[in-house]
Amino acid sequence: MRGRRWREEEDALLKETVLRSISSGKTQLDAFAEVGKKLGRTVGACGFRWNAVLRKKNMHSYTEAKKQRVMNHLEQRKKTAFYSFSHVIQLLKQYEQNWKELRDKVDQLKYTLQKKEEELERLQQERERLIEKQDAYHYFQKEVKERYKQLLSVIKQLEKSNHQDSTKKKDYSPFPDHSDSKDHFQT
Repeated sequence: MRGRRWREEEDALLKETVLRSISSGKTQLDAFAEVGKKLGRTVGACGFRWNAVLRKKNMHSYTEAKKQRVMNHLEQRKKTAFYSFSHVIQLLKQYEQNWKELRDKVDQLKYTLQKKEEELERLQQERERLIEKQDAYHYFQKEVKERYKQLLSVIKQLEKSNHQDSTKKKDYSPFPDHSDSKDHFQT
C-alpha cells in the first residue's frame, strides 16, 4: 500500500470529509481517521495529503469552513444562552419542588422520630418495671428457698427429737415389759 497514488475520488472524499468536520466543529484528525478507515490508508497519510496538497488547492473552501465553524459556535452560544436562561428557570422550579418534597419528608421524619422516641421511653419504663418485678420475684424465690430450708431443718430436728423420745420411752417405760409375762404371773 505504501506509495500508492491518490485517485481523484479519494482526494474528493478527503476534501469533503475534512471541510465538513471543520465546519461542524470537529477536528481535522477526526476526518483523517474517518477517511483513512474508508480508504485503507493511515491517519498520517491522510493528514499529509490534506496539508501538503489539498488544503492549498482549496484554501477558499477551507477558510469558509472555518467561518462556518465560528458561526455555528456563535449560534450555539446564543441558543445555549437562551436555553440556559430558560433552563435556569426550569431548574429553579424543579429545585423548589424538590425542596418542598424534602421539607415534607423532613417533617414526616421528625414526626416519626418523635413517635419512636415516645415508644422508646414507654419501652424503657416497661423494662424498668419488668426488672423491678424480676428482682422482686428473685427476692421472693430466695426467701421461699431459705424458709423451705429452715422448715426442713426444723422438721429434721423434730424427727430427730421424736426419734430420741421414742427410744427413751422404750428404755424407761414405767410399765414392766410383758414379754416375759409367764415369769411374773406364776401361781
